[in-house]
Amino acid sequence: MKKLAIIVTIVATVAGCSGKRLTEAEVLTLMGDVETSVQRHDSERLMAHFAPNAMIMVSMPGRGGGLSRMSVNEYKTMLEGLWSVQLQSTYEVSKREVSLAPNGHSATARDVAKEVVLLPGERMESLSKQKAEIGLVDGVPRIISLTAEVETLVATPTGRN
Repeated sequence: MKKLAIIVTIVATVAGCSGKRLTEAEVLTLMGDVETSVQRHDSERLMAHFAPNAMIMVSMPGRGGGLSRMSVNEYKTMLEGLWSVQLQSTYEVSKREVSLAPNGHSATARDVAKEVVLLPGERMESLSKQKAEIGLVDGVPRIISLTAEVETLVATPTGRN
């Protein structure tokens, strides 16, 4: 009887821990904060929204394009390098859609991002379809994978060096 009581307690504890369900409001808040972090070039705040073992995949068009896979740390390093040479940038997200998994433990957020970056001598504009897979990590919503498919990337010389 004592073993049964212990098993019931363990099962109830596990069920209680995994009973949290992800809400659409939590996903929208998370993605809104990601957007704000990118706009502010705040890599620490941005990376706090990723699971430690999250995978980031970026697909670029054209001849020099292809698929890049990065860890959270590699993604952070790439963004910080890009942000350090930018003169100015804008980042806008539209068409955000959220779908929750039936079990409530994960969600998918999709949107379209438009970014304009002014670099020394060049203005770059891109349009990307983004998909974030969000899961509960220790009961907290975190991005477990992020895929960005860059559909257009246009670089225009500015004459400023």
